[in-house]
Amino acid sequence: MILNSFKSIDRFFKAKSVVFIGGKDIFVPIRELKRRGYKGKIFVVNPTRNKIDNYKCLRKVSDLPLSPDAAFIAVPAKEVISTVRALKAIKCKGIVCYSAGFKEIGKTGKYLEDRLIKECGDTPLIGPNCYGFINFSDNLALWPFSHKGKHCKKGIALITQSGMLSSDIIMATRSLPISFMVSAGNQAVTKIEDLIHYFSKKTNVSCIAIHIEGISDLTRFVEASKFSFNAGKPIIVYKSGKSQIGKRIAKSHTGSLSGNNEMYSALFKQLAITEVYDPIQLLETAKLFSISCPIKTNKILALTCSGGGAAMVADNAEDLELKLPNFRKSQKKSLDKVLPKIATISNPLDYTTPIWGIPEKTGPVFKNALKNDYSTAILVQDFPHTQINDTEQLYLNDTKAFIDESKLVGLTPIICSTLPENINENVGNKILRLGGVPMQGIYNCLNAVRQFLDYNNFSDKKELQKFKLAQRKNDKFLNANEYQGKICIREQGIKVPNAQLVKNIKDLEKVKIKFPIALKFTSSKILHKTELGAVKLNINSRTELVSKYHEIKKSLGLKAINNGIFFIEEMLPAPIAEMFLSIRSDKTFGDVLVVGMGGALTELYRDTKTFILPVSKKYISQEIKKMKFFNLINGFRNNSKVKLNMVINEIFKIADFHSQEENGCASIEINPFFIYEDSMIAADCVLSRKI
Repeated sequence: MILNSFKSIDRFFKAKSVVFIGGKDIFVPIRELKRRGYKGKIFVVNPTRNKIDNYKCLRKVSDLPLSPDAAFIAVPAKEVISTVRALKAIKCKGIVCYSAGFKEIGKTGKYLEDRLIKECGDTPLIGPNCYGFINFSDNLALWPFSHKGKHCKKGIALITQSGMLSSDIIMATRSLPISFMVSAGNQAVTKIEDLIHYFSKKTNVSCIAIHIEGISDLTRFVEASKFSFNAGKPIIVYKSGKSQIGKRIAKSHTGSLSGNNEMYSALFKQLAITEVYDPIQLLETAKLFSISCPIKTNKILALTCSGGGAAMVADNAEDLELKLPNFRKSQKKSLDKVLPKIATISNPLDYTTPIWGIPEKTGPVFKNALKNDYSTAILVQDFPHTQINDTEQLYLNDTKAFIDESKLVGLTPIICSTLPENINENVGNKILRLGGVPMQGIYNCLNAVRQFLDYNNFSDKKELQKFKLAQRKNDKFLNANEYQGKICIREQGIKVPNAQLVKNIKDLEKVKIKFPIALKFTSSKILHKTELGAVKLNINSRTELVSKYHEIKKSLGLKAINNGIFFIEEMLPAPIAEMFLSIRSDKTFGDVLVVGMGGALTELYRDTKTFILPVSKKYISQEIKKMKFFNLINGFRNNSKVKLNMVINEIFKIADFHSQEENGCASIEINPFFIYEDSMIAADCVLSRKI
C-alpha cells in the first residue's frame, strides 16, 4: 500500500470490535451497525452520559478493555486530536472521523487537519468531514444515517468525497451489487489512492467507482490506478467541480482543488479510467462493468416489442458508434417462420405484441436472432408500476426466455428500460437472480456498453506501465518574442517562414524577401498580434510596406514600439489545414500537450485534444483520428491527403524541444502550424523560457 498497509486497512474494514465516541451523533450509527446484524463487540465512550442505546458509557478511551479494530468519532473538532491520541495509545486499528471543521472551513481548520495528520501517523483514518464506510460483504457499517443495501458477495467498491452523494447512492433503486461504500471526506490520512490499492486486492470487489472533487497527490493516484489496472479492477470516475462555481463549492466542501477539467479527462483516459459525467452514469456503468462478461466488439443485438423503442436504440447506438449488424439470410428465413407477419426483420428487432409474453413463441425468436457474431445482446423492457403489476409476469416471461437463450451462446444478457424508473428495484433484483443485467435508460445502457468496450480494447498497455507524471516546479519564466521563438525552434529542425529583422525604417529599403510579404511587430508582452493590429499581410510593394509600418506604429503607440521589434516574413501558400499546438509545464499534471484545429478560429471550434506527457506516438495518432481536424488532413472534399506520421513526428520534435532541460522551455504555442502534404511550417510561435 501507499500509506496504510493492506493488512491494517483490512482489519479496520472487517472490524470485530468497534468503539463509538461522542454524544447525540452516535445514536444512529450504533443502531445502523446493529441493524446490519453485526456480531462483534460494541463499546461507547461518553464522559457525561451513563448509557447510549442501552450500552454502558465508558468515561474515557483508556477505559476500554481491549484494542478496538475500529472507532467512530463524533466529537467537536477541537477534541478530535486528543481523542485520536488516546486511540493510538491503546492501538486502535482504524478510525472514522465524522467530525467536521477542518480544512474545508479555511486556514484555522487546515491547521487543525495538519495536526490530525501528524497525530495519526500511519493509522488508517477515514475523513474528517465524512460519513464513514459500509462493508456490505461482512455486514459492517460505521455510518451516521439510515441506509439500505443487502449483503453482497462480490460487487462494486464505491468511493465518494461527498457524504450526501454516498447516502443518495445507497438509497437509489437501481439493483446495484455494492460490496463497499466509503465516504472519504477530506482524505486527511487515508486517501482515495490508498482505497484504490486496497480494493484492487479484494476478491469481493469487481470494479471501483469513484466520485472525485479533487486529488491532492496525482503522482500517487497514477501509481494506484496502474496497480488497479494490472489487478483487473476497472475504475469508473465521476469528476465534479468543473464549473467555476462548482470549483468554489468543491474547495469549501472538502478543501479539494478541482484542477483543470481537460487535464483530468486526458489523464483518466491515458490511465484506462472510464470517465462519466453524472452520478446516474457512474452507477449504471459500474453496474455493467461489475456483472457483464467482457465486451470486445461494437456489434450488438437489440430486441424490443415496440417500433419506437427500436428507433431510440438505433439512434443512440449510431451516436455512440455501436453497430447493429443486419441478420444473415439464413437468420431472416428462420425468423420469418417464427415471427408474426406484421414484423419487420431488422436489427433492432421489434418482435411485436402478438407473441409478447409467450415464451414458447418468443424463445425461438430470441434463439434465431442470437445466431450471429454479437458482443452483447439487449432486450428493451419497461415493466409496469407496482400498483398495476398484473402483467409483470408476462414481461418476466420474455425476460427469462431472452436470458436463457443469451447464456447458451455465451453472452451476458442486458435487460434495459426506456425510462430509468421502469425497472423498479424488485424487478431489477429478479433480473439479477435470473442472470441478466438490469440497465435503466437506453442512453445510459448503450453508453455503458461503449465504455466497457473501450476499456476492454485499451491498447496502450505497455505505455501505461511506463507512464509517470513529469515533476515540474513552479518556475518563473519570460516570454520570448515571435522572432526569437522561431529562431529557437528552427534550430530543432522545425520549419519556419523566411524572415528578415527590421531595426528601423531604412531597413525597409533592403527587403531581401520576395513580395508578397507580411510585416509583424512582436514583443514579449504582445502574444496575440492580430487583435492589436500588429500584423499586416499580403503586402505587395515597398510603398505599401512603408505605409503599413507607419500604421502599426501609430496603432500601438511609442511605449509599446520601444519594447519590441519589427520583422518581415514571406507569405506562405495556403495550407491543407492549420493546426494548433501547445506544450506547457503544470506543477500538478507535469507536461501537458494540446493539439487541434488551429488558426484564428481555434477558440470558436474548440476541436482539440489534451495529452499528459509522456505519451506514445500510437496513442496520439489514434486520438487525432477521432477529431474533426483529422478530416481536413485526410482528403476532405478531395483535398490532398497528409501523411499522419509526418504530423506526429513534427509534434514529437516540439515535445522533445520542450522536454530537454538545456532549452529552458517553460511553454510553447504554435498557432497556426501550417500543414502541407509532406511538410509543416510554424506560421506563429509564442515561446516562454525559464529564468
